[in-house]
Amino acid sequence: MRSPAAQALAVSLRTRRSRRTTPSIGGLCGMTVPATRVAVAAALADSGGKTHPNSATSAIRKGIWRRDTLLVSNTRKNPRPLMKMIGRASCAVGLALALLLSSCNLPGLPAPSASATPANTSRVSHLQLSEAEDAQTLDPALIDDPTSLAIGAEIFQGLTRLDATLRPVPALAQSWEITDSGRAYTFHLRAAKYQSGATVQAQDAVTAWKRALAPKTASPLTTFFAPLGAHYPGDALNGVQAVDPKTLVVRLPQPDSSLLTRLALPPYWLDDPGLNGGVSSGTGPYRLDKWDRGRGLHLSAFSDYWGPRPQVRGVDIEIEPDNPKRLDRFASGAVDIAHGFTGPQLLAFARDPKHLSELHKVANTRTTFLGFNTVAGSGYGPPDRMAIAQAIDKGRLTDLALYGSMLGAPATDLVPPGVAGHLDRPLTGFDPISARTGLDQAGFPAQIGLYFSTNSTVGRVARDLQDQISSATGRTVNLHPTGDFFNRAALDQLPLFIDTWSADFPYPSDVLDNLLASNAQFNNLRLTDSQVDSDLAAAKAATTWEAAIKAYQHAEEIVLADHRLIPLYSGVEPYLVRSGLKVPFSGGTIAYRWEDVR
Repeated sequence: MRSPAAQALAVSLRTRRSRRTTPSIGGLCGMTVPATRVAVAAALADSGGKTHPNSATSAIRKGIWRRDTLLVSNTRKNPRPLMKMIGRASCAVGLALALLLSSCNLPGLPAPSASATPANTSRVSHLQLSEAEDAQTLDPALIDDPTSLAIGAEIFQGLTRLDATLRPVPALAQSWEITDSGRAYTFHLRAAKYQSGATVQAQDAVTAWKRALAPKTASPLTTFFAPLGAHYPGDALNGVQAVDPKTLVVRLPQPDSSLLTRLALPPYWLDDPGLNGGVSSGTGPYRLDKWDRGRGLHLSAFSDYWGPRPQVRGVDIEIEPDNPKRLDRFASGAVDIAHGFTGPQLLAFARDPKHLSELHKVANTRTTFLGFNTVAGSGYGPPDRMAIAQAIDKGRLTDLALYGSMLGAPATDLVPPGVAGHLDRPLTGFDPISARTGLDQAGFPAQIGLYFSTNSTVGRVARDLQDQISSATGRTVNLHPTGDFFNRAALDQLPLFIDTWSADFPYPSDVLDNLLASNAQFNNLRLTDSQVDSDLAAAKAATTWEAAIKAYQHAEEIVLADHRLIPLYSGVEPYLVRSGLKVPFSGGTIAYRWEDVR
């Protein structure tokens, strides 16, 4: 049993980390809407949110109408993100529009139809963006919110960056060697300049990282230095040494294969130490020219950037917290890219088929799942857990609970799409007949208790699961919204529960080590499996990317095969992109990069 202090720390950590939820994976989407789908949409809309035995919704449930399934391709811990909700009566409308939108592609699916975003035939030299919230800070030691992270990624860089597959590749370090069985990293820095004109030196990394750990900095990111043996403000930074101006050696207390991924994100980003954090001066492709707090920012291409010259030479970001005004700005053509809209707004926007090519559903790093606690839920045997998995139509769940799949896609993995190592696994599919038979043969009781937090979106998810599982299995599903959910989960008091996890950095350790390792703080399954622990340890100690990813995937496979948890859906962040603009949404914590826009 965990101590009260440990429980309080668990809640505190979850609350803090929830600020850094960021979209990460995306694909362009567009489609030609079949007349049959338009008819179904109209029928559902006319129903006023009610469904009837002969309605289109019933036909979909029975499999007569087959919706296109949203999958997520291989491609960052904010455990309990909040989403806004719409009234229960709009479920049917959401499902109808989901039918219209389900061809929106995420990476790994076949290419969209010819009606996708038209090719851009002119060069894009300037971008006009619209955000709901201003950046909170552009200090690399403090960046912990999505807007600051997205803008900061264009100004600052770390020793590594993440490519489209989320694999670390050279950035300020042009090469490195890993020695001493993964305990020593030697980085060789390239010739690069800060936007202040100063030259990047290896000692700058030591200075920047020590500053982030200094108590007076009050960085919320100190736990990200864990591989270096530091966790809290005031902890010493041992083992980091600049042996010459262009060589940095990092010695770890224990091997940690996540290091190269962490180095691509704050607080590892470098800025000119001569400015002492007073002015934003990084090495990225863009420099900050003007910041009118609460109103907007202007950035321009950095002429001495060490990498390829960006085609986009200037970026203006307007801050408009009023969602309708922001949407009007986009619809009028005044804005190139906008996001941060509510589900109802997106559903209304998508009613016009001409807007479909402008709507890009970008998969983020969140995964929501059903978990079985091995203590409180010891009555759920393997056949019972499989039967409950068979009772769930994930496509219907995201259609009804997430604004017509606007904010979620059926999960194909516990590791979410914005995290390296994600797979499109052949998880247990919807099979209501087998679900009922399985529970009947196992002599499973007539009552199922489902626990969840009081978050409104989770409540919508719970109500649809209640309907689905009850209908499929013939059991009564009792809902238990739980105000002290996290404490009760930590105390092993929740037999069957809905939980959400969101990774802070796009590496599988940030998901699996926290949820599946035997002694992990957030292992609310109370799972103990020696093979899973062995695989997780091997992955952490691996010195090659391939070996680490393979071990993490195998550890998860063991848990999924035994249905210790059931992945439900992965989060989606919708973006609106002006027709004709090509935005290659990519993986990781950053949805896209300005320099890649065409």
